[in-house]
Amino acid sequence: MLSPLSSSGLGSCAQQDVVVKWPFHRPPPHTPGSSILKISCYVLPDEHEKLLNECNLLYWAKSLLDFTYEYIDHCINAAPTLPSFPIPCVCFGTSKQAPMADIKAGMFSAVYLLEEQVTSGTPTNDQTFMKFIHNKDYGPSLDEDEYSYDLAIFLSFTQHIQYEKTEGLAFISDYQGSTKLLTDPQILTHRSVNEGIDLFGDGNIASVVDDFKARHLCNHYCKWPGFELKVYA
Repeated sequence: MLSPLSSSGLGSCAQQDVVVKWPFHRPPPHTPGSSILKISCYVLPDEHEKLLNECNLLYWAKSLLDFTYEYIDHCINAAPTLPSFPIPCVCFGTSKQAPMADIKAGMFSAVYLLEEQVTSGTPTNDQTFMKFIHNKDYGPSLDEDEYSYDLAIFLSFTQHIQYEKTEGLAFISDYQGSTKLLTDPQILTHRSVNEGIDLFGDGNIASVVDDFKARHLCNHYCKWPGFELKVYA
């Protein structure tokens, strides 16, 4: 029996274009000083664990961004006047694990991660993929004259909300994708979270969380009185 189509995102239409991901690692060279780079697959249990962590990260990033938009909507509805700027609308794509079965052996042989394909939504899909904020940075990775710079500073503003509303414990970083769909985020957490053990993979940089209040540059989103945010540097 076929599953019904999802209302949106991955699986919302037949013959949908998807991105297929399969984790790998680079083993150390057998010969010291060798410049040859080799890649190897993980054993199946490790492969499954890594992809499960990736799905978990995306799930919590989506939840944190959803909370951010709910906070924005609440503040705008409660304010006596509307802000003079529009609020960009972006979201994270959905993902699913896809195990591959070895029918002859009667077992799974590999596990893949399926994700929505990032496109701009325009007929030509121009300016498809961009890095808005690197997980080592405190502001946009784009220059002011670059396409979608305003979205980059909006995403910087979402970090401000997340940092403040989690009392300095966590916020989304490594924002990247298109102006409609985001992918491959990282959640940066304070070193006190989970006793210092990374919850969301190897991309966590606790020092960025430590220094966020001192190095984040507030923009016009952060400074709008209706959002009731503390203005940092």
